[in-house]
Amino acid sequence: MQCDSNVSGIREGYINVNKKDKVYLANFLFPDKPAGKEISDLMQMAASADRICRLKYCEGDQVQDICLQVHKDITLIAGIEPSDSFVYRLSDPQKVQRACYYLFNCFEPEEFSVEDVPCLHLSRRRYEELKESAATYSLCFLAECLTAETGDLLQSAQLAKVMKNKTAEGELKLCSRSKEECKLQHAFFIEDTSSGWLLRMSCEAAEDWMVAIPVTKAQICSALYEWVQQTSPVFTPE
Repeated sequence: MQCDSNVSGIREGYINVNKKDKVYLANFLFPDKPAGKEISDLMQMAASADRICRLKYCEGDQVQDICLQVHKDITLIAGIEPSDSFVYRLSDPQKVQRACYYLFNCFEPEEFSVEDVPCLHLSRRRYEELKESAATYSLCFLAECLTAETGDLLQSAQLAKVMKNKTAEGELKLCSRSKEECKLQHAFFIEDTSSGWLLRMSCEAAEDWMVAIPVTKAQICSALYEWVQQTSPVFTPE
């Protein structure tokens, strides 16, 4: 199936919440963290931010868990773990761009294409079930299970290969603020040595859908930087 990556891949499925609902926003960004001083301080810093991103990434020994905040004249990158607490303040666009790539351990700039790309539509719950069992399933059986969900034999086989041989994974939780509301989005990224996938899902627990798009890590970095700079609607649905 072909889909416009700018619409079906990243822009759909966002939800709006009241801008003043700080508790909802904190629970969305940090559901795995206890309410304490660290999270309170991050939310306090984020009070005046136009955009907020919780980014988690793991590749070998490199592990990132940061809160990126875009303010009017500065971008803040703050470590979340108490054992790795830091705050970087960046105002130079080139430094911000380098940071977006560094956070994904990527040093190969690449534009994020908005042309039609093949994508897969499937149940989020079913994907989670297959993800949990991927290590024990054969590649062939995993591909068959994905094909039963998506109806796409070729792309399902490619996704199964990455799930079986994953070398890196990341998670993005995005919040874009307007005057009265926040728009929330949620996506995962997985990669093996030859390819990667962006897994876009609803922020509503009751909605059981996922869109999987083949992308490179460099394209994810480029899209994140465009979202920070707000020069493209890739991560900022209208």
